[in-house]
Amino acid sequence: MTNARPRQPDETDQIVGNKVREVRKSRGLTMKQLASHLGVSYQQVQKYEIGSNRIPVSRLATIAQLLGVSVGMFYDQVPGQHFAEQDQQGFSILSTDEERLLAAFSAISSPEARKSLLAVADQMAQSSKEMDATNKSLQI
Repeated sequence: MTNARPRQPDETDQIVGNKVREVRKSRGLTMKQLASHLGVSYQQVQKYEIGSNRIPVSRLATIAQLLGVSVGMFYDQVPGQHFAEQDQQGFSILSTDEERLLAAFSAISSPEARKSLLAVADQMAQSSKEMDATNKSLQI
């Protein structure tokens, strides 16, 4: 029986951590906000982002979900990896319009503009639900 030591962080961990930081900042989240969502300290998030601590796979999946990206996106700059987003296009469950909407939303850097767009989308969705309910009741 060998005494296997946990693998130490390496270049891939640093690249993934840097990408987490880049995406987090583009979404207007602070380290403290991300840490709160993850249930860890902001110091832990800082260690993930600089690559001094490895990010557990389950936590990376949670981070991806919170930031609205695929896990593969964090690996898009890792040399020799072949599971970045561009390689996953055949696996998308989103329609082309949904992907365009998500890409456009992701490109908005202003938190205020994002909130405004979400408010408009929520209002349109509510109106659509009400219209569908009205049309359904008229068909009966």
